[in-house]
Order: sequence, then C-alpha cells, then structure tokens
Amino acid sequence: MVELAAAIEALRAELTTAVEQGRSRQMQFRLEPIELTVQAAVTKEANGKIGWSVLGLGGKWEAAVTQTLTLRLSPVWQSKDGTLTTDFTISSATASGDTVGPHS
Repeated sequence: MVELAAAIEALRAELTTAVEQGRSRQMQFRLEPIELTVQAAVTKEANGKIGWSVLGLGGKWEAAVTQTLTLRLSPVWQSKDGTLTTDFTISSATASGDTVGPHS
C-alpha cells in the first residue's frame, strides 16, 4: 500500500516529467482538471490518526474497509514571483523557442 499523499506526489512528478519531455514536441497538450480514481483503505493508528492508503496492483483488503476515491485535481503553475495560474500548457513551440508554463 502507498499513502494517498505519496500517490498524488508520484502523479505530480510524472506530469512534471511530461512537461519537460514535451518541450520539443510538435503536438502539445493543455492540462485540464485531472481525475484520479484509486482503491483506498482507511487506516486508524493506535494514536487515533486516520489515514488513507492506496492499494497497489494485486492489493487485497476486505470490501468493508476499502473505498473508491475519485479525486478531481485542477493543476496550477507557480510562477517565479510566486503567483499561481491555470493558463498554461505542457509545452508550446514559438518563434522565439520552446516554452513551458504560463502563456505570455
């Protein structure tokens, strides 16, 4: 099992890699809200902390303790000045060269 936060971080890392690899590609993709569906188990530790763990391939838990979570994630891009924007693409080719991030 993997913690839910770790699963989301892995998705973020994969998308970041896609951004960097897409810089020189003719076909571009605009990031829209991302829907992530996972099978998760609710856990409660001895100290009362409740956590969500994502089941891996072949992971088995009783149906009574598993949940299907559908998360709708809206990606944003943080500019160097710290502002966030939703207006960006994985990459785009312009006359001045390849760009990644917010539209100018």
